[in-house]
Amino acid sequence: MRVVIGDARLSLGHEPDQAFDLLVLDAYSADSIPVHLATREALALYLRKLAPGGVLAFHISNWHLDLEPVFANLARDAGIACLVRDDTTLSPAQQESGKSPSVWIAMARTPADLAFLTSGGRWQNARTSGNPGWTDDFSSVLSVFRS
Repeated sequence: MRVVIGDARLSLGHEPDQAFDLLVLDAYSADSIPVHLATREALALYLRKLAPGGVLAFHISNWHLDLEPVFANLARDAGIACLVRDDTTLSPAQQESGKSPSVWIAMARTPADLAFLTSGGRWQNARTSGNPGWTDDFSSVLSVFRS
């Protein structure tokens, strides 16, 4: 495994196409999210770098923004599979052991590529919204603020 710290779009731009079985993006928990990493154009880059059968994993935990429909809309518009795991309700034992609440999105080109996640029932179909998918030219952070 190789961890690359930096802007995913810039870093991945230098990598060969279809080179990764798994890409994990963890850039969405701060108050100010990097919107350019959650756009149609960014997803197209991630998919180009992903090997056949590969999986994209996005850590989308955020106290202020509900990012699930943002990523689900991107997947819907791209015609790819998308699942979510909401792991925000923790038992006292989990909290005591240091586990933090989290929300993850997994995407792949086909549902079969994500089948290994669905057996335990913890991963569900991600919730879309009527809003358009974000692009480099359009995004609306106000539309995903938690109330």
